[in-house]
Amino acid sequence: MACDPGCFSLNQTLSIALYFTVIGFKFLLFSYFLLIRFRKTKRMYWLYFSLFFIFLAASRVFYLMYDFFFGVDDKNLAWRFANSAGWLSVAMLSGILSTLLFTGESKLHQILKKVFPLVPIGIAVFILFFPDIWIYDTNGLFFWGAGKLVLNVIVLPIYIVLLPFMFFYLAKRSAGTLQRSFLLNGLGLLMYYIVRAVQPVLAGMTWSGTAMMLPPLLILLSILIITFANQYESLK
Repeated sequence: MACDPGCFSLNQTLSIALYFTVIGFKFLLFSYFLLIRFRKTKRMYWLYFSLFFIFLAASRVFYLMYDFFFGVDDKNLAWRFANSAGWLSVAMLSGILSTLLFTGESKLHQILKKVFPLVPIGIAVFILFFPDIWIYDTNGLFFWGAGKLVLNVIVLPIYIVLLPFMFFYLAKRSAGTLQRSFLLNGLGLLMYYIVRAVQPVLAGMTWSGTAMMLPPLLILLSILIITFANQYESLK
């Protein structure tokens, strides 16, 4: 059964509060990039960024349910929705990079610009139809099922390296304010996805204050870096 609200420890309560702060901050950034940046400029870059944050917020909501509120019978469903939303956020980030990298008018660039975001979208849809045994091995031989193992150990690390370092590549090709903006975006994303990757390890530890509160604090810091990166031009 899921834990009743009254059974949360102080550390768990503080951790939940921090994650609600993370969710609220992501929703605020979604609203800002959509209603202010995209509405004024009509640039796809800002639309992708707004959707990136709303899918991150949705993913965190389901992870919060998975970690603290849902019972055993509901965990697989929560994991599916959390990961699908997470991969849709990766698709939006891929859309951001495709608009920056594939700027030519050639047919190849136009194809790559459309195909690049479709890979994580395909993963997001595929996750919804995983057999339950692909998420957790019901035979008790392994902690993770095959699908979850492949995503967390093989596919996710590839994106952890690929997406931030594409921003580093853009920073190397740029100069001035634009270079600093790309560099900070890369640093923020690298921190965010590293924290996301080690969260399952921390979750397996004891419910200590450090193990529970460090991830949301580092996630907040990474989002602040990304936010600052996209405000850099207005601070000059």
